[in-house]
Amino acid sequence: LSGCASANSLARRGWQVVLLERHERLAKEASGNPQGVLYLKLSAHGTTLSQMIVSGFGYTRRLLEHLQRGRDWDDCGVLQLGFNAKEAQRQAQLAGAFAPALVHVLDQPQAQALAGIELAQGGLFYPEGGWVHPPALCQYQAMHPNIQVLTHHDVLQLNNVDNQWQACDGERVLASAPVVILAGAAEVKRFPASSGLPLKRIRGQITQLVQTEHSAALNTVVCAEGYVAPGRLGEHTLGASFDLHNDDVTTTPAGHQGNLDLMDEISPQLSSLFGEQLDPAQLQGWAAFRCTSPDYLPIVGPLSDPEAFASTYAVLRKDARQVPDTPCPWLHGLYVNSGHGSRGLITAPLAGEMLAAWINNEPLPVPRAIAEACHPNRFALRALIKGL
Repeated sequence: LSGCASANSLARRGWQVVLLERHERLAKEASGNPQGVLYLKLSAHGTTLSQMIVSGFGYTRRLLEHLQRGRDWDDCGVLQLGFNAKEAQRQAQLAGAFAPALVHVLDQPQAQALAGIELAQGGLFYPEGGWVHPPALCQYQAMHPNIQVLTHHDVLQLNNVDNQWQACDGERVLASAPVVILAGAAEVKRFPASSGLPLKRIRGQITQLVQTEHSAALNTVVCAEGYVAPGRLGEHTLGASFDLHNDDVTTTPAGHQGNLDLMDEISPQLSSLFGEQLDPAQLQGWAAFRCTSPDYLPIVGPLSDPEAFASTYAVLRKDARQVPDTPCPWLHGLYVNSGHGSRGLITAPLAGEMLAAWINNEPLPVPRAIAEACHPNRFALRALIKGL
């Protein structure tokens, strides 16, 4: 998602882009989820993350209008259940902080009528939310005539030769250009310039359930701790697990059982809609790694030389109030777009626009505070101020 978004944003501005993909096709890892949920995990307190999510949601929704509704995406809405008193109170505050067209509270009868299944409680409803088939969005963005996709190209190292970046897989130069965007999730840590970014991989597994005559009654995405989406091409998606201690992308029966348990928390009636197909050992699904940052904001922007940055601004270790006037030691032409976690459908396309604006010296498409909050240098700066 982040690579295709970055490529598309530059291609639309006239750049000739080479998209290097290590697999045989695009969206083979976390962006290959058959159904991703498009909804806004917001805060009532106007945080920078909430501001970015609202901006990104609007941008992605406009982008999705180019895809085929029902096959590639559907704005069926997203219902987030108020599963206990504390959550219901949080939801009421949230609904009061945003426009009803974006999110509003439904009571239990309203929520049940809308969802089409039995529910024990109401919750927050995002009427413009829904589900997206992420590979379709990736393919649409990569189809621009200014983009060349090279599959089976795994970049192992980057070299800068005569102001050109060379992407290599050993002795072989795969591509060279004055500008490079690293958009390989946590794999960007393989390169020295981005090796210090605090990116963390979190394994997620989803479960696919064959749509039945009864499960077709589900009209909207319903979420509690997990989620279940209405059918796409005869299959529902159910998920998703969070596993910090598993590096294997093979789906497991235990992962499927965990997803079935999440479904039961949404509504005990849901299991009965799927008949006899709920044996975890027989279920199909998808597993991949989300890539997150410590502050849950994506990491988007130009990269500097890590050692030179620490040396240039060493004075901040002694006095954080200093405002050094020394230019930043940028690695000119090197950028990153990563750390989108489970929000990539909302934040990655907007991040592509942010990068294109930086590279083309255009006004940024977000307030400066959001761009600074996403900047790769934020972690190195915090480390200096803390005296690390």
